[in-house]
Amino acid sequence: MDINRKKRNRLYVIVFIVYMVFLMYFLFFGDLFGRTVVYEDYRYNLEPFKEIRRFCTTVKEKDYIMFLINIVGNVALFIPFGYLFSTLNEKRFRKRVLSFIFAFFWTVVFCLAVETCQLVSKVGVFDIDDIILNVSGSVIGITAYLVVRMMREASARRIYERKPVRSRG
Repeated sequence: MDINRKKRNRLYVIVFIVYMVFLMYFLFFGDLFGRTVVYEDYRYNLEPFKEIRRFCTTVKEKDYIMFLINIVGNVALFIPFGYLFSTLNEKRFRKRVLSFIFAFFWTVVFCLAVETCQLVSKVGVFDIDDIILNVSGSVIGITAYLVVRMMREASARRIYERKPVRSRG
């Protein structure tokens, strides 16, 4: 069983690395989202929910694509981050609350670093709403991981607590 766990952990590491390469490309170099444009000045939004409100308004105006790309996309993009990061750090914490806090903290740090890099490199915009949406997505991933972990632990307890069947004879 220990060999299977090691193989599974290696697989998670490989998936996480591939995901991070994809994420970095998408956040800094993706042509589709104007990442190749370098602005002359620093662009930022420090007003929480300003852009979220703006994109929610576009839904009312039937512009679903902008809403999907900016709101749903920013959340969905970080769901794997929360799940994979939590999975890779599973051994650190027995208590689920500490596991959640650890993953949440590093998600916030990572999102702040990404947004700061976008600001400094003038590729993209430092947007507090992106941080809110990215962290929200990661929280969904962390929560999914915790649910899976609780189900695994409950299953393991049931198997462990099962009484041996006595043979009649």
